[in-house]
Amino acid sequence: MKKLFPLYYNKVSPCYARDHLGNHGCYARNDIPRFLFLASEGRFEEAFYVLKETNPFSSGCGRFCDHPCETACNRTKFDQPVDIKAMERFVSDYGYANGLKPKMLSESKTKKVAVIGSGPAGLAAAYFLARHGYRTDVYEKQPVAGGLLTQGIPAFRYPRDVFEKELAFIKDAGVNIKCGEAIDKNRFLNIARDYDAVIVATGAHKPVELNIEGEKTLGVESAIPFLRRVNFGRAEELKIKKGEKIGVIGGGYSAIDVARCSVRLGANPTVVYRRTVGEMTAHSGEVEDTKKEGVEYRFLRQPIRIEKHGDKLKLIVQVMKLGPVDESGRAKPFAVSGALEELIFDRIVLAIGDRPDLHFVGERFSVDFPRMVCPDLQHDESSKIFITGDAAMGSVESTGMVVRVVGLAQDTVRAVREFLGENVPQETKRETAFYKTLNLKYFETAGRLVEEELPQSERVGNFKEIVKTVDSDMAMLMSSRCFNCGICIKCDWCWFYSDGSLVKLDKEWKPAKDEHYYEFIEENLCSATYKSVEACPRSALTVTPEGSRLDEFRKCQYISAAKIAKGDSND
Repeated sequence: MKKLFPLYYNKVSPCYARDHLGNHGCYARNDIPRFLFLASEGRFEEAFYVLKETNPFSSGCGRFCDHPCETACNRTKFDQPVDIKAMERFVSDYGYANGLKPKMLSESKTKKVAVIGSGPAGLAAAYFLARHGYRTDVYEKQPVAGGLLTQGIPAFRYPRDVFEKELAFIKDAGVNIKCGEAIDKNRFLNIARDYDAVIVATGAHKPVELNIEGEKTLGVESAIPFLRRVNFGRAEELKIKKGEKIGVIGGGYSAIDVARCSVRLGANPTVVYRRTVGEMTAHSGEVEDTKKEGVEYRFLRQPIRIEKHGDKLKLIVQVMKLGPVDESGRAKPFAVSGALEELIFDRIVLAIGDRPDLHFVGERFSVDFPRMVCPDLQHDESSKIFITGDAAMGSVESTGMVVRVVGLAQDTVRAVREFLGENVPQETKRETAFYKTLNLKYFETAGRLVEEELPQSERVGNFKEIVKTVDSDMAMLMSSRCFNCGICIKCDWCWFYSDGSLVKLDKEWKPAKDEHYYEFIEENLCSATYKSVEACPRSALTVTPEGSRLDEFRKCQYISAAKIAKGDSND
């Protein structure tokens, strides 16, 4: 019978890992337990660099992300989730305020990559490639970089000075951005010839149509052009009158942003959505904020026709009810027979989603993520084409979710690096430290952060940022609420329980995966050693049979009593 050996072997936490049920934490794969532990220790610079390993927009995501990581947080089952989003914001702002620069992972390479589109997916892909030494050029048709980040997200959620700091950080990594560069078929072909690889990251900016009568009527417009005018400082072109009634159709972030911008421009917006707040892709907490600002909602209303009504617009809607869950995982709306309503607006904004416009790659193409198949190109050029972000996903409910496209950019960059001849190490598959695997007797209940916000009375007529960043003391306190699931933080409980079968190493805690801070004395293994595994609050230890794939860890984590007697250890 094979002997069983205790080991320190990290697990992943639910807040940044997909679990067996398909639930998802951080799509950008931020190493949340490690950055929060560093923050709790006041080691903010190190925490900043942990975040920048996976997300160049950590300061932005600390503001506008709908934080699925907090939904997945183990602490949700104990009292309340950790304030991951607010801590990400603080740590990232700290890094920029202190002038921290990117850390490169490789020497400069001769191979060069073109990225078409400077939205979050394109800039993230370029950033990851540049850190690995590739010469990276980003082509953007607009006069400013950012895509969704500057065109779609209002300044009260993502101040422009914060975006400029994130953009400067990306440029400091070696990314070259060329604005005002519209790409047509001929230009795309030339780029494919001139570069070693090309990533298409043009996002999804072509509005989805309702396909109802009257949607082309004067006074009906789309969300992205509306938001682009606001965000580019051209809101006066919208000619919004004080008290104007605006109907916003949709249930995602674009709909919410249009409504909140409308309030600030003096209008009275109403969001019309065919489901309920529970099915909206926009976060429910943000919906509650908009209600306080004056946004009204008409839920379970499906638009079926738009008509002129004097100098106004009449929106005829079908009253709906929810039925069984559909393929999207949400309750499907069904019409209530004979129940119609008429809503009168001065203008209507459609925010029902956007789809990619990929005409510039040729007449024929298909997406096989992360590859793009382009039969109109010669084979040598076609093999170089990759795709990422919303451009790869088409029109889906999560279009415009920045953290998601950052994760997709990571996947595409891995494929590009392999295509260019790199031997990219594979991620080790690890167990998840679910709530039931933790030892909760060491933790006490502690309240969640109440963020300071701009008063409602001060939000009208301006685009000031709503939520304020916490100070360093509060950041340390709130970060310490993290259970640090799955990782060892040198809490010593295993050592206390080990009855002399463990030695403690004189070594500073580092964020590197699978660092160990204790060693097992091989001759002293006993029942107390296995008790140490159970005692770990964070499920950072495991038990593995002799001859398993983890034997390499055993070789470096086990020490003989004779070695200790000779003084060959660092205990």
